[in-house]
Amino acid sequence: MKILYFGTVCDINEYDKLLENCSCKPSVAPIVFENALLDGFSKNRTDLEIHSFPMIPTFPSSKILHFGKCVNNLKSGYSCRWLNTWNLPLIKQFSRRMDARRILKKWGRENRGEGVVFTYSIPPFLVKDVIRFSKKYSIKTIAIIPDLLRDMYINDNSKSFITSLKNLYLKPALKRQSRYDGYIYLTDAMHEVVAPQKPYMVMEGIADISSATPPDISIKAEKRSIMYAGMLHEKYGIINLLDAFDELSDTDTELWLFGDGSAVDQIKERAKSNPQIKYFGIVNRDEILKYEKKATLLINPRNPKDEFTKYSFPSKTIEYMLSGTPLITTKLPGIPEEYFEFIFSVDNNEVESLYNAMIDALEKSDEELISIGKKAQSFILDNKHSQKQVKRIIDFIKEV
Repeated sequence: MKILYFGTVCDINEYDKLLENCSCKPSVAPIVFENALLDGFSKNRTDLEIHSFPMIPTFPSSKILHFGKCVNNLKSGYSCRWLNTWNLPLIKQFSRRMDARRILKKWGRENRGEGVVFTYSIPPFLVKDVIRFSKKYSIKTIAIIPDLLRDMYINDNSKSFITSLKNLYLKPALKRQSRYDGYIYLTDAMHEVVAPQKPYMVMEGIADISSATPPDISIKAEKRSIMYAGMLHEKYGIINLLDAFDELSDTDTELWLFGDGSAVDQIKERAKSNPQIKYFGIVNRDEILKYEKKATLLINPRNPKDEFTKYSFPSKTIEYMLSGTPLITTKLPGIPEEYFEFIFSVDNNEVESLYNAMIDALEKSDEELISIGKKAQSFILDNKHSQKQVKRIIDFIKEV
């Protein structure tokens, strides 16, 4: 089986360097996910040609005016070529499309009737040509859907002019999103929105087990700590988390917050009045993983009543569990029931509920918490590693 892959994947260290001078810093979660995905394809000895469109902010948010045609060697053993990109509004997507179209035509001719085009999400600039050339050359199309297209800009002000332009950009892709031959969703609810009549499978996530080490009391921080890393938006329950933490009478416990988002100014203000709140800003992934292992507890305070949580599996769930540090999470509908046997869960993200969940977990001894973390880590290592998860994908592609 030969696969032509389009995604945002790249070497994560190179990506971090490129983002150093960007005023807007996208999440690295998609790149982490894609690298794990490609590691699984590699371990299953799959023939892949990879082309990438890394999520680098458009000028002037980024000072980079042009990138592309370079080749990254990925830790999976594959190499990926970046699509030629002139990083200016409107021109950015047009230049990428022209380069991708040339690749699709050439690859389609060479693999007529037997190849598979596999895309990460439904790339708006690419979807029309993927559908067109796959039909022309009798090749199948598969998309892995990490998030619904309609929710791509849910963190923006829906009334802003920029968001209106983004929604206009998404419109053609939304029209064509149901025209692939098969889909891989992170939650079952997604298929009713994207392509109800088409073949699909559900795979909520993939673990990058290369960084996994057994939980160790000796590396834990001197003070007990609760950690959150990710997008710091009010809608993700960050303010409720701050309120709940303020209720903790145990002043030896710290709250560690990493990331960026609309709640950062409020976090900084709260940290002034409560020195146990520590805001670390944006740090690279390697540092995040180190802190996850040092922390006493990890937490995800999203509101399970939010509609979008039915259509998303938080990638941090697998990463947190793999760290060996116990996780507290709200009972989000996108998390499969099998996970809740290995984590602390809470029905909602109201302040009192989060407070009680933190108190209950902190009452346990260090030894008890290490034991809980080990069981969660073992569950991920045994069931969600890349080779096993991608073997399921390959079997599904063969069926399609």
